[in-house]
Amino acid sequence: MAILPQGTVTFLFTDIEGSTKLVQQLGPHYRDLLETHQRLLRDAFQEGVEISTEGDSFFVAFDSATKAVAAARAGQQALAGHHWPHAHTVRVRMGLHTGQPSLGGDSYVGFDVHRAARIAAAGHGGQVLLSESTYALVSRGLPEGVTLREMGQHRLKDLAVPERLFQLVVEGLPSDFPPLRSLDLARTNLPAQLTSFVGRDREMADLRALARSHRLVTVIGTGGTGKTRLMIQSAADLFEDHPDGVWLAELAPISDPELVAQVAARALGVLDEPGRSVVDSLVDFLRSKSLLLLLDNCEHVIGSAAGLVDRLAGSCPMVAILSSSREALGVAGEVVFQVPSLTLPPPLEAGDEHSEPGPWLAAISQAEAVRLFVDRASSVMPSFALTPTDAPAVVEICRRLDGIPLAIELAAARVTLLSPQEIALRLGDRFRLLTGGRRTALPRQQTLQALIDWSWQLLTPPEQRLLSRLSVFAGSLTLEAAAAVTRSSDEKASDEGLDTLGGLGHLVDRSLVDVDHSGHTRYRLLETIRQYARDRLVAAGEVSAMRDGHLAFFLQLAERTEPQLRGAEQAAALAGLDADADNLRAALEWAFEADDDAALRLSMALAYYWRSRSLREGLERFRRAADLVHSLPPAFADSNPERLVLVARVLAEAAMSSSLAGAGSAGRRWAEEAVQLARRTQNARALYEALGSLSTSTVFSGEEAGVVESAGEAIRLAESVGDWFNVAFAEAGLAQSEVERGNLAEGEAHLARATRAADRSRNPGVIAFTALSHARVSGFAGRLPEARGWVDKAIAAYREIGDHGSGGMVLVARSDLAHALRRSGLIDEAEAVYRETLHAWQHAGNRGATANQLESFAFIAVGKEEATRAARLFGAAEAIREAAEAPMLPYERAEYDVAVARLRDLADASSIDSAWSDGRRLTPDEAVALALS
Repeated sequence: MAILPQGTVTFLFTDIEGSTKLVQQLGPHYRDLLETHQRLLRDAFQEGVEISTEGDSFFVAFDSATKAVAAARAGQQALAGHHWPHAHTVRVRMGLHTGQPSLGGDSYVGFDVHRAARIAAAGHGGQVLLSESTYALVSRGLPEGVTLREMGQHRLKDLAVPERLFQLVVEGLPSDFPPLRSLDLARTNLPAQLTSFVGRDREMADLRALARSHRLVTVIGTGGTGKTRLMIQSAADLFEDHPDGVWLAELAPISDPELVAQVAARALGVLDEPGRSVVDSLVDFLRSKSLLLLLDNCEHVIGSAAGLVDRLAGSCPMVAILSSSREALGVAGEVVFQVPSLTLPPPLEAGDEHSEPGPWLAAISQAEAVRLFVDRASSVMPSFALTPTDAPAVVEICRRLDGIPLAIELAAARVTLLSPQEIALRLGDRFRLLTGGRRTALPRQQTLQALIDWSWQLLTPPEQRLLSRLSVFAGSLTLEAAAAVTRSSDEKASDEGLDTLGGLGHLVDRSLVDVDHSGHTRYRLLETIRQYARDRLVAAGEVSAMRDGHLAFFLQLAERTEPQLRGAEQAAALAGLDADADNLRAALEWAFEADDDAALRLSMALAYYWRSRSLREGLERFRRAADLVHSLPPAFADSNPERLVLVARVLAEAAMSSSLAGAGSAGRRWAEEAVQLARRTQNARALYEALGSLSTSTVFSGEEAGVVESAGEAIRLAESVGDWFNVAFAEAGLAQSEVERGNLAEGEAHLARATRAADRSRNPGVIAFTALSHARVSGFAGRLPEARGWVDKAIAAYREIGDHGSGGMVLVARSDLAHALRRSGLIDEAEAVYRETLHAWQHAGNRGATANQLESFAFIAVGKEEATRAARLFGAAEAIREAAEAPMLPYERAEYDVAVARLRDLADASSIDSAWSDGRRLTPDEAVALALS
């Protein structure tokens, strides 16, 4: 795309008048006409930069108002001079406006863009309209045959004050047109909007369609989602449907329900009649009228509003009603339109901010929430623009504010005092930060606190209590969870107090709780509502009691699900825990604060979940659990056999997590301690889990001694109790160890036993791991086609249980494939896979795997005789391994020693040592960049 003009820019908007009718008349021939129109205008607009072309419209920017006017003239002349087939002349309306807009991604943002578009929309086909700012720049230098005609002041949609417009008059072209399409010609009391309307294109189209097909539509949504603005904006586009106009009755300022009809009558200009009710006067006035009545903010007078709507709908057949409320009115014939939050930007992946900003910045800039933030920030600080530096903070702000327009506007207003980064940091205290709305706004719209206070005050005490207690949940929740956690023991025993289903229904109706029916019904509080409700929970003194109940429920859920993670139902069990992952994390955090026994039990119940979902998170959780074990007094476990088993299992899993996540030899100390404790317990499962962890951590600490003995004992114990899940894992691990030491026959024998055990377990995860072991063995044996096939099977199996490669076993499989390709001499293909897996391992935080990938790039460099590059990569990998305590596995060391010996044959020792030292000084990011360069 060409470089966009900056500074003073003139915008030109165009569209074809009557395009819908032309489509209907011409059918398939319309496309030819449209393409001809586009070609003619592009030829005329060559001095400008085409920003976008949507349907039959053009949006073009010029660095000079004179060039823009000349382009508009040339465009109209070309259209008028063309011989159009089928006797259908194309008439295009054009609007020009000059301002100083801000850049946003690959386009412009700000009020000047909207002004130019609205000026164009006010004209007719063949007409060119100019704003006063464009007129001032071109009026004294018009070419011969061109004049300007003043059209007077006109109110345009979205514009705060009337706009003085001018028409371009070109000799030889039509110059007389019908009156401009401005709001002055329509019968309405809709207020002029002081700010531009951002996004909501889909919602606007959907709401307009509903309003055209149904007489009663209620717009509902959480406070601050922009219900009023969306309703008014949509209604402004419905004038042509209602000969008697569009009228707004604003109910927010009143508190007496008896005044609802009076407010509506005043908005419509209906006079009081002595001896008659206001409603009867309204009905008589509206009985023969064809108009659209807007009732805004009905929630606090909802009974009276519903009664009025029901009466008018039954008595006035040509009156349509569009209302806004936190909940539906509940009248016959009503259609409800739920206003969602603004579309959110995608979360930034780790490292995005360090990569080329173009792709991710463009994606962020398209999100409605970001567009609104940038628009409102630039209105208070004209120099504000979305930059790669600020973008991550803006993304965080928009996501943490749930895309709520009012909250985003209040946050954007703070850019005059704080940077986006500082605003993001202070969002934990958002109710003090997000203040200072427009002084003329309703008080509840000036601060986020006041906005939600308004909703809170409309709730009954039981509803308030339920909402505050729901704040203990993180993410979404089920009805079962809500009932178990939010009802006190007295309420459960007496079946009094909170009716959970009914209470949730009322909160959903009032747009304070979202409901998702896409699968098993789940409920969710927006984060802003949750924080407000949490403050109310603190004020009620119920935080500890509710968090204890929350922990008890999710501990029970996790322990009930844990056996399924090792069985045939693994995929469904993982999906179930995925839905409650945030709640499980929150419960675990509270357990570490309040209940040591529950913290260790919940950690163990989730062990196989973390193995399947995030090795890194599993390591972090079990490091904390191991630290907790070592901080407890000896009596915690010594006095209770079950706790001794628990402690041994926790240390064993901490060791396993450390090894699998590439954290290295630190895990072996935990494993040795776990084995000692497990032998004291005489619990078979605790002992074979500890022995399996000791075998794995010994390999990952770079040693071999005792591996076969530990694994063999673990296998015998697991077989004795029929735990085929652990038998399969241990046998597959031994198969790989034997093959890596060159014992192919022994390895394949272990692999056959692993396959039989995996099949008996029927567990998808262990079946996938066994397939991965087949791939490794085939790769070491030089059977590349066979290795590819097993990798594909392993990846397919892992994806069936929800592992899509973000730091999990799919990534292990891809890395193993790359190793097999490299050893088979397919260097280019191997390098392509390594580029993918190196980035992923770094983002996953697995330093041992990252070092292994750097060494693989170094092996390739040695093969290409790039000695300096290879030495720097080896040095960088060595430093990473030392910092992570992640020594090479035994089989890795053998290949490494051969490659280093060859490297030292390629160059003199001083050069190699210097490059090696240089590599050790690289940061991990710099080392990865070197490998990928």
